[in-house]
Amino acid sequence: MPQRMIQWVDPITNEPLIEQNGFFISKTGKYEIKNGIPNFVTNLNNEGQKQVKDGFSYKWEKALHVIEDSFYNENLKGIYSEMMGLSDEDLSIFENKIILDVGVGSGSSARMWGSMSKEFHGIDISTGVYKAKNTLKDSISNLILAQADLNRLPYPDNSFDVIVSNGVLHHTPNTKEALKNIIEKLKPGGSCLFYIYKKKSPIREFSDDYIRSKICDLDPDSALEQLKPITEFAKSVHEKSIEIEVPEDIPILEIKKGKYDLQRFIYQHFFKCFWNDKFGFDISNLTNFDWYYPKFSWRHTSDEINRWCKEFQLEIKFIKETMSGYACLALKK
Repeated sequence: MPQRMIQWVDPITNEPLIEQNGFFISKTGKYEIKNGIPNFVTNLNNEGQKQVKDGFSYKWEKALHVIEDSFYNENLKGIYSEMMGLSDEDLSIFENKIILDVGVGSGSSARMWGSMSKEFHGIDISTGVYKAKNTLKDSISNLILAQADLNRLPYPDNSFDVIVSNGVLHHTPNTKEALKNIIEKLKPGGSCLFYIYKKKSPIREFSDDYIRSKICDLDPDSALEQLKPITEFAKSVHEKSIEIEVPEDIPILEIKKGKYDLQRFIYQHFFKCFWNDKFGFDISNLTNFDWYYPKFSWRHTSDEINRWCKEFQLEIKFIKETMSGYACLALKK
């Protein structure tokens, strides 16, 4: 393993690790190293978290193997910037910093900040980290990856200058506890940037939970198949380019007056039916899978984020609401 500033430790005991015969070994643990990436996810007792792990491993296996720079710059960079509430000026928080990307997935969004780091660490509970190694190898020279559970991070406390987590904390047994556990690894004065889902309008909340209850216990192939009619519906409605008008607010349904594209109106207020022409059918269907399949997919309010940050001694720099969630940047006091 290359020399670096932050070393892995046993995620359960925080003991030092010794590399030996393809494993990292402590007095109490043994963790296999595969293709240069250690696997610290050895025993998941929570069945829901295991389902999330397996579901995202499946998703990243199905997703695009290589995202060309042109596709990323034209179609994804703007999406990630909006999700994370980042302007070009905000990216300076990553400059020459020791960064931990919690839930790095396939590495797609890490392209925004990883290349700016002094040292970049990425963890994911899924096997997506192996795809991240390929995604990021040309853009991050100091790439350090591990398969790990964010609730048992293999790092000493107070290690990182910046911790970033894009759409991951809500896929754990408890979003608040997940935030608490990751900021333990953040240095005092360090920055934590995270994005989590927000609570939607009442019919959308009901429909999404209903659909999730019907597919989350299926095997991933069957679940993906069950979602195809939803994706076909989204495609069909999108292609008709129908505009509707809501003449006045409907407060009881949390619908604002205004003009809407019909597909986006249904998406925002009734059930998630994602479609993007540039992504095509398979990736659009995987996007719907990403939403509906994980058993843990909590939604929250800005008030909750404010309470958590106050409790954990985090100074909020911003909370920005997007269509689907909240991005929060906070400093550890």
